[in-house]
Amino acid sequence: MKRIILVVIVGVLMGAVSVYMSTAESAETLPVAKKGYMDLSHMKFPQDEPVALIGEWEFVSGQLVEGNSFQNLEPVYVQVPMLWTGYDELGESVPIYSSATYRLRIKTPENIGSFGIKTNNIRMSNAIFVNDEKVGQSGVAATKKAFYEPANTPYISLFHSDKEVIEVIVQVANFDYSTGGGIVSPIYFGDANGIIQLREAELSFDWVMIAAFSIVGMFFLGFYFHFRKDRSLLFFSLFCFSIVLYWATHGEKLLHDQFPAMPYALFQRLQSASNLVAIFSLVFFHYLLKEFTNKKLVKALIISGVLLSSTILLPTTVNSHLQYFYSAYFLVVILYVLFIQFKAILFRIPGSIYLLFGSITLFIYFIVETVNLGSTKLDGLPPVLPFIYLLTLSLFMAQRFTVTYRKNEELSGKLIQMDQSKDEFLAKTSHEFRTPLYNMITLLQTMLGNKQTEPLTTHQEEKIHFIIAKAKRLSSLVNDILDLVKVKRRELELQIEEVDLYTNTYVITEVFTYILQKDVVIDNRIPRDIPYVLADENRVRQVLYNLLDNAIKYTQQGKILLNAELKKEKEQLIISIQDTGVGIEPSKLEAIFHDYEQVGQGKEGVGLGLSISKELVELQKGEIWVESELGKGSTFYFSLPLAKKQAHTQDDRTVSEKGSLPTTTSFPYFYGNPEHKKILIADDNHSNIKVLIESLKNEPYFIIAVDNGSDVLMQLDRHSNIDLVVLDIMMPGLSGYEVCTRIREQYSMTELPVLMLTAALLADDMIAAFQSGANDFLHKPIDLAELKIRINNLLILKETAQSALNMEVAFLQAQIKPHFIYNVLNSIMSLSYIEIEQTRKLITNFANFLRGSFIFRNTDKWIPIHKEISFVQSYVEIEKARYPDVFQFECTISKGVTGSVPPLVIQPLVENAIRHGISKKQNNGVVQLSITQNETEICIIIADNGQGMNKEKVDDILSLKQQKEGVGLMNIIKRLKQYPQASITIESTEHNGTMVKLVLPFKQIGKKDDLS
Repeated sequence: MKRIILVVIVGVLMGAVSVYMSTAESAETLPVAKKGYMDLSHMKFPQDEPVALIGEWEFVSGQLVEGNSFQNLEPVYVQVPMLWTGYDELGESVPIYSSATYRLRIKTPENIGSFGIKTNNIRMSNAIFVNDEKVGQSGVAATKKAFYEPANTPYISLFHSDKEVIEVIVQVANFDYSTGGGIVSPIYFGDANGIIQLREAELSFDWVMIAAFSIVGMFFLGFYFHFRKDRSLLFFSLFCFSIVLYWATHGEKLLHDQFPAMPYALFQRLQSASNLVAIFSLVFFHYLLKEFTNKKLVKALIISGVLLSSTILLPTTVNSHLQYFYSAYFLVVILYVLFIQFKAILFRIPGSIYLLFGSITLFIYFIVETVNLGSTKLDGLPPVLPFIYLLTLSLFMAQRFTVTYRKNEELSGKLIQMDQSKDEFLAKTSHEFRTPLYNMITLLQTMLGNKQTEPLTTHQEEKIHFIIAKAKRLSSLVNDILDLVKVKRRELELQIEEVDLYTNTYVITEVFTYILQKDVVIDNRIPRDIPYVLADENRVRQVLYNLLDNAIKYTQQGKILLNAELKKEKEQLIISIQDTGVGIEPSKLEAIFHDYEQVGQGKEGVGLGLSISKELVELQKGEIWVESELGKGSTFYFSLPLAKKQAHTQDDRTVSEKGSLPTTTSFPYFYGNPEHKKILIADDNHSNIKVLIESLKNEPYFIIAVDNGSDVLMQLDRHSNIDLVVLDIMMPGLSGYEVCTRIREQYSMTELPVLMLTAALLADDMIAAFQSGANDFLHKPIDLAELKIRINNLLILKETAQSALNMEVAFLQAQIKPHFIYNVLNSIMSLSYIEIEQTRKLITNFANFLRGSFIFRNTDKWIPIHKEISFVQSYVEIEKARYPDVFQFECTISKGVTGSVPPLVIQPLVENAIRHGISKKQNNGVVQLSITQNETEICIIIADNGQGMNKEKVDDILSLKQQKEGVGLMNIIKRLKQYPQASITIESTEHNGTMVKLVLPFKQIGKKDDLS
């Protein structure tokens, strides 16, 4: 408490002494004008400083007069400086908005010929005459507002005079400022050099103040951009900038001096805006000492300050009425700031004594400036007070950050110790977790594979699979921690071998592509013929997985690009993963490779991926680095040494594994009876192929074995009746994912099932396999009994689906109603009496129609399109014979149409158009059939001009909701859904007809598949 009292006393004494010394010096030593005359003959210029022309000046109210005119007027003397509204000598008050003339005669010292005058604050416009000669002006002084222009800017005027007595006349006008006009601050007189030095000194002081507060403001503004958590930094910088605005618009008014073309009305608004000092000061101390402030009171003061500051938009005649309100507001803010600083000192906040000392200096400065607004003038205020205030604030901020830095040092030491303890704890804990996790996964897998107990429900199996996946994820994290510990202890063992980089990157990118839930495209531009690298294949996949997962994590939208560059001179391969994500701050580029380091917040994981990747790459004699630009993305690079072996081609593959097929065996390899079910096996490991063949050779299958993805597609083109594909994921060239995707472009999942094999245990691999179109998934090493069961189940699935499809076609064929046959036979009998030739033609068409309708054994085949067209034409001729002159049938077939179609897809649509489309028309009914073909598809359009359908009915048919009628059409829609790339669209308008468009993939069947 004693310390507080001491500071307060020192501050008050400092202010009192400053004011007393300035007032005493003014009263005792400086010359004063008396009755419009000032004797300066005793002054020794230039040794003596310029003199303030204060005292009694001769005054004329309401007129702008020149020197000779004063002789005809009764002299009136007033005190200068002072607002003319305060003059009592006149007997009546001077109007606020008026003009006036001041006159002072000065007796000059001998031997001085060059003099100067410096103005400060003459409100609001003025002109100065010396010996009846105008030497300077600011604005335009006039007796009427129409000719008046305000501009209250300080200036100096230099002139030469040989006269013993100099006459100085100042003409003043004010039609803006509501408190009145006049000479508000002293005018200085002296020799020319002294006036110039005085002007330069005051300009220098203003510039130094502006520069000092600008630098401090920019420093703390930059500090805030690096540490946005502390808002006091922002408001301290804004407080400094508001001080800069104050000094630029007060004193020598540098802003208007530097930009004289600026409208003075705008300058006055900026001058009033400097009152924001109080608001920013309040908010700064509120955030700085938040625990000692009243939030509601601060909010009320801020709102009041904002409302008060908004008055700067009002005209000067209105705004100037509020200058004392500004002062009152500033006083309240200063007193409240002093109050919270006292509280901070009581609670021993470090550095708060600096704040209190600085606020006292600001309080003294405010008191003096407020007093100077009125008639009382206190000059000679020490110019160091603003610097003292700035210094105290800076010292407080410095002490504050020093304390914080010391605490951080202490915490850093503790964190290092805790980090070491954490690593030891994690290593020991991970070892303890490893065995229970392995046992848990094994037991759960045993539950799934146990066939002797009661079978699990589907829901139970899903839950067990979910638990297994989570357990494996936890097991992967445990392995990462153990890898990190081994790397730090240099205990990690690597299996260095020649690694096919393309195959590994392709498989990993396919996995991520299928599990992606973002608008992100992964583009793998690593060429197939990229040279092999010398590395540990599992560890390379681990690095690629970590880097790609990291790129996806921080990329919400855009592209991730994988590439590789060959550096032959260094015998290295540079792999790059480039993303368009959030990017990384330059300061964190090195830190991201540290243990448990993550960029951003709220991300999954513990920050071990990049750290382990760096260690693994370096252990394989490579390097890893990153280039990034914040907001544009990052590119991670890592290098691996080249292997001597080049990329494999299909012709130079050899087999060295024990127990593999003989090296003379060529691929494709065929085994079994071609009449049996055909199974296509693909695996780049020949020993695996042999195991699969040995396990299936006693089964009734015909096996086709290949060792790469390209041959799978080739065999599918050669053998269209393959029943099942067993596909390994990891293969050179085309991976299993890519091959499966290509298969699904031509075959549905029931038309050609795919069983995928892989040694990977990640759940993501399984998801990617299913999303690429696989029917089932089997892990290596393969259980032979499980393999046989899964193959048998998939073959049964295919047969069941095909049987269901055949039954639907048979059902469609059964739609030929007995009364249709009866009516056709009646038509034949009727015609036989009239037209024998037409009767024979009708019998022939009827026979062809029945023949095509009852060929059930071929319902699972695609038939040549010309046979379907012949079937359609037979039906149309029958209907024409039954209903002559009712409709016309137009058939347009493009030249060269040779493809195939599923049976009974065109005739039911034509029948539907005739019976339901145009049957109600008396005549002029038209049914059109057009067929076109290109290299990839066949387009079939059936259109009629019948009664049409509304949109709701069309939607019901396409969504298979129409149950009572349209059975044939719905059957076709169901069947087409079984074929990839097949589609059907219906366009119809009531009373305007219907158009049905079929698009089928182009297929060409051989002669053995042709129907006869």
